[in-house]
Amino acid sequence: MLVKLLRAMDRSEFEPTVVTLVDDGPLREVIRSLGIEVLSLDLRRGEVSPRALSRLVRILRATRPDLVQSWMYHANAAAMLARPWLPRRTGVVWNIRQSLYDISRERYLTQAVIRSGRLLAPYADAIVNNSRVSRSQHARIGYLNQRSLVIPNGFEVERFKPDAAARASLRAELGVGGGRVLVGMAARVHPQKDHGGFLAAAADAAARDPRLEFLLAGRGTTTDDGIVAAARGALRGRLHLLGEREDMPRIVAALDVAVSSSGWGEGCPNSVGEAMSAGVPVVGTDVGDTADVIGACGRIVPPKDPSALAEGVLALASLAPHERAQLAEDARARIRAHFSIPFVAARYARLYREIAAERRGGGMPVFAASPLEPTDADVPAEAAVGR
Repeated sequence: MLVKLLRAMDRSEFEPTVVTLVDDGPLREVIRSLGIEVLSLDLRRGEVSPRALSRLVRILRATRPDLVQSWMYHANAAAMLARPWLPRRTGVVWNIRQSLYDISRERYLTQAVIRSGRLLAPYADAIVNNSRVSRSQHARIGYLNQRSLVIPNGFEVERFKPDAAARASLRAELGVGGGRVLVGMAARVHPQKDHGGFLAAAADAAARDPRLEFLLAGRGTTTDDGIVAAARGALRGRLHLLGEREDMPRIVAALDVAVSSSGWGEGCPNSVGEAMSAGVPVVGTDVGDTADVIGACGRIVPPKDPSALAEGVLALASLAPHERAQLAEDARARIRAHFSIPFVAARYARLYREIAAERRGGGMPVFAASPLEPTDADVPAEAAVGR
């Protein structure tokens, strides 16, 4: 989502620099390809380092940003710890990208960072949550701020779109023949994504519909023992493992049904919006704001319920071609109207202008509109549709 926001922001107005906590992952080069500088604190995962905080302060004092937009719990805490050494005109906006059903499911360090956020949250200039569920859950544990708002994930409807050529090429690459129904999920391997639930639902559905084949894409999907065992066992010949990929628009376009099986933690899931943008109906668990994104354009099932997930997959797989085509059209229209990236980027831009104006002491106009909804003037004509 950060990459999408960087692509969409008006670079004549906003000049971004990205600072990462750890120096790995493929998105660094994607961001650099946009002409944006990427710096790193060079932390090891799970490390707490005063030297990294000192480096962050040096970077921020050298770049002298008008605003620091932190991204998730660890970055939020780091931004606030660095703030006393920054000019008073520098605003800090937190971003929380997940819901929080059970803090005990997080790693111990993450639990400590989340709890520390209760003390720091009131001093941020704003807290952005990507779902209503996330905002209410964090408020209940003490994340209180006078400017707490919801800006959902935005989706690139021109990148994720129906693509007959991409569909045909990927299915040929995988050996998915005509008449087969390809069901897929894009998610890194993590307990909250519940790949085990997906595999159990896939085995159930596969036994009841011989047309079904399944696909998993995301970090860890080619190396996780449970997933590899399923591909060699109950789903042998019917489960395709792709690992972490950079051609997700092509992969999504090849699907007939997309799945989000998360057991907890989702805010506004990117995989759901990207699939719908590509005209692929989704079966999603009722976690975070997944149901709000899907609307009537798919199926919502309870989390951690593989039987219900299998029923949802079978229901979409059994649709007549004209019914699936209509659902696909409705799904894409819903994303274009309510969750397109220009619509979402305009909301971030307005928030940034507002905070910069306040920090500069009135040097720019403060927008009077509610921070939860953009004005038509903020949103490009093709995206000027509100909920």
